[in-house]
Amino acid sequence: MLLDKSSKSPPPQPPTMEEPAKKRVRLTADDSANEDLELLQRNLLGQCLCSMSESCLRKPFQGMKLITEDDMQGCRTAVIAEWNRDRTLQFVSSVQLLCEVAIKQNSKGMVCSRIGDVIDALIRNEHHLVDNLIELASHPDRFVCFSASRALSAFFLVSRAHVDPRWLDRLTENAVTSTHPHKMSFSLEVIKHVIEYKDCEEHPLEESTGDDRPPSSCHIVTVNDPESLDSSQIKCLCIKALEAKWPAVVNRFDALITSFSPGYESTVITFLALWEAIISVKANLSVVDTKPFYSHLDGFVTLLNSGVPPVVWKHLLNLFNEVLCYGSTLALQDVLAEEPCSLAHLIVRGIKDWRLLDSLPYRGGSGRFGGGSGDGDRPLLQKAVLLVLKAVAVTVKETRCDSSSDSSLGSEADDADADMAVIERSIRQVLRQLDVCVKALLPFHPETPLAQWVVQLFADQDDALVEGMVCCLDVTVGLFYRESALPDLRMALSPAVTFVQFLRAVSHDPQVLLDLLVSNETCFLLYLLRLLKYIRRNWAEFVSVCARELDSTMSVLIRLRLSIHKLVSKALFPYNINPVLRLLEKCEEMYEEIHN
Repeated sequence: MLLDKSSKSPPPQPPTMEEPAKKRVRLTADDSANEDLELLQRNLLGQCLCSMSESCLRKPFQGMKLITEDDMQGCRTAVIAEWNRDRTLQFVSSVQLLCEVAIKQNSKGMVCSRIGDVIDALIRNEHHLVDNLIELASHPDRFVCFSASRALSAFFLVSRAHVDPRWLDRLTENAVTSTHPHKMSFSLEVIKHVIEYKDCEEHPLEESTGDDRPPSSCHIVTVNDPESLDSSQIKCLCIKALEAKWPAVVNRFDALITSFSPGYESTVITFLALWEAIISVKANLSVVDTKPFYSHLDGFVTLLNSGVPPVVWKHLLNLFNEVLCYGSTLALQDVLAEEPCSLAHLIVRGIKDWRLLDSLPYRGGSGRFGGGSGDGDRPLLQKAVLLVLKAVAVTVKETRCDSSSDSSLGSEADDADADMAVIERSIRQVLRQLDVCVKALLPFHPETPLAQWVVQLFADQDDALVEGMVCCLDVTVGLFYRESALPDLRMALSPAVTFVQFLRAVSHDPQVLLDLLVSNETCFLLYLLRLLKYIRRNWAEFVSVCARELDSTMSVLIRLRLSIHKLVSKALFPYNINPVLRLLEKCEEMYEEIHN
């Protein structure tokens, strides 16, 4: 056992029956060991290591000495996993801080030469740092495991293209073969942190602080390599290493979720979060790199059942919602990829034929809507509703795209129209089940249409609200070009009802709409552009639905147009908003005609 320098050595004990051949060890650590780490951390916080001697810099990475009781002359270097908890955490946090300081300095085109030297030595694996950090995956203390995973991911990010593929192979192998849940989580967490990393961009408010700049006495080296600012290299290395073992990883976790054990809950969540991060458009990975990670999604839809706890449900829903990234990607594409369409079909069929929503663990239990008692899990319901709306929108868009491509083929156009009628009936069943589910869980009036309650359900989540409104609008446009469209479905999805309810939710404040337009956090520009086109083409319907609220609705749009025009005249709008301005002007003209 390793002891702190302040502790007393225990008297020798006889070997146990379980460990008859194991030699006992006694720590002979240098009294300055912890002081060296503290000195390293203080200097890193000051953004410079120039004042530290070469020996002081090397000491923290050279390990601690252990001497056996039987051979006082023999010694070896201890791996980090054999250190006491406090020193292990101090060392791991120092490694993470070192790498993060180097990354941040590198992004500004300069780095403290001594920090650069230490990083180069670690990249050359002079001290076997990576092997020691991976060893901590089996550490009994979960916080040590977590800290080590953060330190290792930071090291990979600062190493970039210089990462040894064998390190990544060892990590991914752990996810396949290890029976230790913490060890599996460790490997997946490291890769997830790398995938989720966004290259440093200095915030304007940081420029004036001066706290993150090296002192004037620091010997600074200029960095001119543009690739040093790009994390895509290490992301691709991680993806390629994971891709080789991905089928085995997926099968492993499919089995873990199917025969769910509480001891593996955290590991399962980490796996699903990693999968979501890989597929996410925010990861900025190429389509070619991410395509292999779509091939096993369909099998996980069937895992949405009453035997899976709510937290795993949420992460499965997050994953599927990321695949059906409608507002940010799919709504803008002329031709949809096979993978999201296949998932959308399965979601629609699961709700329509397998009554998937009946298993929703809304109150934390099992059975219909989760059973149990309490207020219920509103975020879980929101994720489920958004997934259904996305699946419906993707299904309609795919069918409509196919219809458009066949429109010049005579009788085949009639067949496509018949296909849309079949899709419409399926969508009607799905949305009816969704409506029943939501009204069974939340106190909406039985006559409240989906077009209205969707705004009320997502009122606390701007991104989900806007994406849900885009889905409803696109389903309406996609279905109701046909004269034979079902009128009850048209009423349930009315874009005018949704917009009126949305304006009520924001207290008819045009500034909220302007803020959403300027922000890149939602797809509100897409929504408003398509909504205004819909209003222009269906003006009579819009006026009829708004009824007594027409004046207040148009007042918001007119004030919004004036605010946009004012910003455009001063060249302050962040992008070309003219298409929206023209549509606002057209709607205003039609409104004025009513009063003339």
